[in-house]
Amino acid sequence: MAKTDIAIACRCGEFGAVLKDASPKTGSHVHCYCKDCQAAAHAIGAEDTLMARGGTDIFQTLSVDLEITKGADKLAAFRLSPKGLMRYYASCCDTPVFNTLGHTKLAFIGVLVDAMQGSEVDKTVGKVIAVNAVDAAQPGAEPLKAYGFNKAGFNILARHFGALLRGDAKKSPLFDRDGQPVVVPRVLSKEERKAATP
Repeated sequence: MAKTDIAIACRCGEFGAVLKDASPKTGSHVHCYCKDCQAAAHAIGAEDTLMARGGTDIFQTLSVDLEITKGADKLAAFRLSPKGLMRYYASCCDTPVFNTLGHTKLAFIGVLVDAMQGSEVDKTVGKVIAVNAVDAAQPGAEPLKAYGFNKAGFNILARHFGALLRGDAKKSPLFDRDGQPVVVPRVLSKEERKAATP
């Protein structure tokens, strides 16, 4: 399949980015129902971005392919714990947009599919290859089945080693040349995290 540039935007339009040359071969489409992903959405009042039963729709790919095109000053981040994922959002309207680790030792970014724009999104992210943490899903009539966790992890490592060979592993608009995040994340207190967890 041909690679496609996919626009990413917040709900109010103040923040924008583009994921360049994306395709099902450049990333992994996964659904995560874990309590942390649910808490992250609730923490910024973005419950409406979750799927039915509290799932988060994510495209895991490489940060080097991301370019911030608008509203870089609106980009903010938080962590559920001091060593938790960096969860980036547009502070203008509290739209979740990306997840990364707190460092560049592993080339990885999770782009929230809900923030992707255009008619080509479904084709570009491809079919869901992994469903995680179904035991933490909210109640619902339809059964959920977990699968593909190992495959998704293998794909992350494969993309990382490919990026290492190309010299792209540490390149990201979300980190500076020293590997430090371009925005300082706020770490939720235990009380805030508990209050946000469904």
